[in-house]
Amino acid sequence: MSNLSITTKIIQQLSNNSGSVVPIAAKDTLSNCAITYIYNKEASKEDGKERAIEEFGTEVLWIGGIPLLKKLFDITVYKFFKADPDFDIRNLKKNAQGNLERLEFLAKNAPDIKQKQVLENILKNENVQKLYKRLHVAKFITATAATLAGLSGLIIYKQKTTQKELEQKYKNKMELQNACNKEATKSPVFNKFMGNKETSFKGGGISKFLSGFMYNPVMNMSILDGGITATRLAQGRKGERAEIGFKEGFQILFIYCLAEPIQKGLETLSAKFLKTPIKNEYQLLSSDKLKELITSDTLKDSVETLIKTDDNKVLEYLYKNQENALVKMLKISGELPTIKGSDAIDALSFVDVKKVKNAAKNISELAQSTAGKADLDKYLSKVKNIKGVSVIANILIGAAAIGILQPMLNIIQRKKNNNGETINPAIKKLEKDMEQKFAFSGTDEKLNLNK
Repeated sequence: MSNLSITTKIIQQLSNNSGSVVPIAAKDTLSNCAITYIYNKEASKEDGKERAIEEFGTEVLWIGGIPLLKKLFDITVYKFFKADPDFDIRNLKKNAQGNLERLEFLAKNAPDIKQKQVLENILKNENVQKLYKRLHVAKFITATAATLAGLSGLIIYKQKTTQKELEQKYKNKMELQNACNKEATKSPVFNKFMGNKETSFKGGGISKFLSGFMYNPVMNMSILDGGITATRLAQGRKGERAEIGFKEGFQILFIYCLAEPIQKGLETLSAKFLKTPIKNEYQLLSSDKLKELITSDTLKDSVETLIKTDDNKVLEYLYKNQENALVKMLKISGELPTIKGSDAIDALSFVDVKKVKNAAKNISELAQSTAGKADLDKYLSKVKNIKGVSVIANILIGAAAIGILQPMLNIIQRKKNNNGETINPAIKKLEKDMEQKFAFSGTDEKLNLNK
């Protein structure tokens, strides 16, 4: 992706709902702006400020915390142990005979000396293999736990900020009132992550389930979101827990559950009504090499051969056919990771065979749709543009649901339950408590002055 334009890189990242935090960040930023505005306008200044502190503060920690901490882990802990953080430990998965067949193949076919040395060192030393597994798990746990702790602290800070502001507000109100009566009042101011057990990466049962969270940044984020939801519900004040649950439900639904189905739905609509297949990655559709590669005479046979190839032999096929039009397109689309700044396959990365085969099918579908097109440049440009529009539409649908529909439904529910009032019930109760506290304080002071 190094030679792609900024626009192409952004849209490509926005389209990656299963493996990138960029679409999450886009939806969250847009929805946070809308949520803050709506609660500030329709509810109260305090409500709007609470939303701004919590939503934007949470976003910074939620989206930036894990990548930052993992990067720090790479340049400190990995460096200390002289390990390469770019090595994907899924390459350590053993075959049915208990051999590291994939790792052996990669070590033999590494594109440069540096990668070859890293792979051979891991292959020959079982202790090094264990080290990489443990470092990976430790990085995952450290980054996730530390970020979640920061998020919990932010929620507590938000609530205390509102309480202090309301306390000061009513304190000032009472002081002004007592000053007018020439009376003065006073008021009180308010771990160890790794054990010695071997980590299993056999890909079955619980191990497979947990490994998905470690390998996938979006699934890793979902752990934080679950922690955020639990913390918000636990620390929620009386009268607002139902709203918190409703809001968190919307967030989880449109960020994790519906992001991919919505995109697939838009792709299906495009194919059915516009006769335009847009399943391929945006960066491939934007490539200036697409026309040449999609019309290659060998493409059809290559797709058929790759799809029929046994999963255990796909990697070998890809390495042996790097000048093949299909393999070149797989590199451009990103299913076949390459070393930054070159077309060489990155031997330290993990190649997902299922994704590669699925991408090949999508490429074949696009190739078939170009048959008989008089102006191929115009058609391919149309495909790219529709794909881009579908990606942006997906982001906007999610942001609108979370940032506009959700808070408006909450406001409507508040009116229904609180005789037309739209203020947060918890903040309303806090205001009454402050008012009573300082009114009582002022009465006591007045009685003392009259003695």
